[in-house]
Amino acid sequence: MIITRYYNTTTLHLTVEFLTPTFLGGADQNAELRTAPFKNLLRQWWRVAVGSKKKDVKEMLTAEGDLFGSVLDDSKASASRVRLMLTPVEGDFSFSGQEVDFGKTSHPEVKGGMKVSNALYLGFGPITYKGGQTETKRYIAPGSKAKLDISFPKLNEADLREILEYVDAFGTFGSRSRNGWGSVSFSGDVFQRKDTRAFAAVAVSRLLDPEQGKPYPASLGSDGEGILCWETHPLGNDWKTTMKTLAEMYMNLRTGINIKPQGLQERHILGYPVTNHAVSDRDWGGNEGRMPSQLRLMVKRNLNDQLVGRILHLPHKLPKKWNNGLGQELDIWKKIHARLDANKQFHRCGGAQ
Repeated sequence: MIITRYYNTTTLHLTVEFLTPTFLGGADQNAELRTAPFKNLLRQWWRVAVGSKKKDVKEMLTAEGDLFGSVLDDSKASASRVRLMLTPVEGDFSFSGQEVDFGKTSHPEVKGGMKVSNALYLGFGPITYKGGQTETKRYIAPGSKAKLDISFPKLNEADLREILEYVDAFGTFGSRSRNGWGSVSFSGDVFQRKDTRAFAAVAVSRLLDPEQGKPYPASLGSDGEGILCWETHPLGNDWKTTMKTLAEMYMNLRTGINIKPQGLQERHILGYPVTNHAVSDRDWGGNEGRMPSQLRLMVKRNLNDQLVGRILHLPHKLPKKWNNGLGQELDIWKKIHARLDANKQFHRCGGAQ
């Protein structure tokens, strides 16, 4: 008898719905339906759903490598025990290269208040503007569906089902996925969407703590008002309206935080670089430095299967040196949370609508 790593496995059969344009590019940067980015998405949320329960980083990395594969140590290199198969649903899957348009919003810092494309604002990179024309790379069209088969060791079934709950509630993938592109939802194989109030969370003060915090997303955060996730009211079954609301909110949130004078300012905590406001400090890297935002935008389905927009703060220790003269990191984030709480178009996930 030959026993392989696929011995004693089980398989879940799900349907993936792409809720927003998904820029999942191949070698030529045009869209392809590929399993590798999806496996990476599962791995990311494994750290939040399962890895956070491990006693330390070493134990977490060992468990992660055992399940998803590892090349960190040649002597202990292993292949993934999770196998995926993605198959387009015939007649219900398509690619598109059409221009993405969901209106414009006045940006107070562009030529004194010029209106800018919401799609360009959230999607710069796969969406560009040249010679007066907007160009859009090919993408998986919203509304497309694919069959997803996930095979894994039976002893990991509870963990895999939990990961899928996190991805359904908060996961996005592909280019510019932190800005709402590549939002997905699941159905099938006794999959039950989870109430956002039921997800485990850790106090944001602990996640941002210089001693206790980790330099990567390791848990959902919470404060006295609940988890750090805000949701729009249902805006009809229209992803464009939902993305427009997210774009307006995010633009107003960012520009509402002062960025002048030069040097490190409060707005930099939302992500780096900021156009025309590089930080000369070597730790930030000047014009070449990069730090993704801890805020993640997405379009999701709620418990009533309605499309909603969500903004999630997934807090972790800042990987850059912060200037305490601007206030502690937590102080800045409290201001941002307060602005989100005050926005009438949003409410805390699971809170009163």
